[in-house]
Amino acid sequence: MAPAHRSVSQYQGFVRCGEAYRLEKIAKAPQNQAGWFIQGTAYHEAVERWEKSYRAYGPEVMADWFEEAWEREYAKAVAIEPDISRWLTGGMTKPETDLKRRRERGRDQVEAYFEYAIEAPERIWEPIEGQPAIELSFSLDLDGIEVKGFIDQVVEYPDGHLRVRDLKTGTKLPDTAFQLAIYDHAVNAMFGEKPGFGDYFMAKNNAPTDPWNLQDYSLEKVTRWFRNMDKAVRLGLFLPNPGDACRTCTVRRFCDFNGIDARQYPYEESANA
Repeated sequence: MAPAHRSVSQYQGFVRCGEAYRLEKIAKAPQNQAGWFIQGTAYHEAVERWEKSYRAYGPEVMADWFEEAWEREYAKAVAIEPDISRWLTGGMTKPETDLKRRRERGRDQVEAYFEYAIEAPERIWEPIEGQPAIELSFSLDLDGIEVKGFIDQVVEYPDGHLRVRDLKTGTKLPDTAFQLAIYDHAVNAMFGEKPGFGDYFMAKNNAPTDPWNLQDYSLEKVTRWFRNMDKAVRLGLFLPNPGDACRTCTVRRFCDFNGIDARQYPYEESANA
């Protein structure tokens, strides 16, 4: 059977906790729902629609798009887990309160993005006329391992230099530029342009971070990392990593470290893991 593709999120999830990866990707354990997933999806969709319209609308329309996406994603999540009390939250907040706050915050973030973007010097890069580089799909061949995904944005500055960008609606800044580096290599593979720098647009601050230098993430290095990750998954090597991340883990109720026997979701070998 042909090997399945890999992704940045798969790699990061495997490194964060192998047991959570096993439960999610291999055993297909039911996952808890959370408002932050809905907020993130709705924010991304509103920004994408606005940028692809060549910024033809005002913040009120963007906010309406956010609301439309929120309603759709919320309905999907409720269909999976109707009991809101079982949803994850970012703290001790009740799920109902958490959802209300995230909806309001997400709408504010979308309107704030409008204010930032119309004043910012950078614009969405257009490598092909009529096709702005936003939610840009890619497939990157790393020595026979296919890595697929979507790049939130590639932006171009007035002097012509490019930067890969990922939009974040959460509060925690990523620890590394790994995600941006994969996007950097993907842009190079698709268009022969290698930005070399990237940033995270933190919606909580309504601004991008300082640029991350991506030069240390050579193609040979990230290829080796993905090859090792792929090998470990195929061999069924999944190591738990209990810690702070357990609090927001969507499959923690099925994990040995949380008191429920994970054997009810045993590992089954699969070439499509």
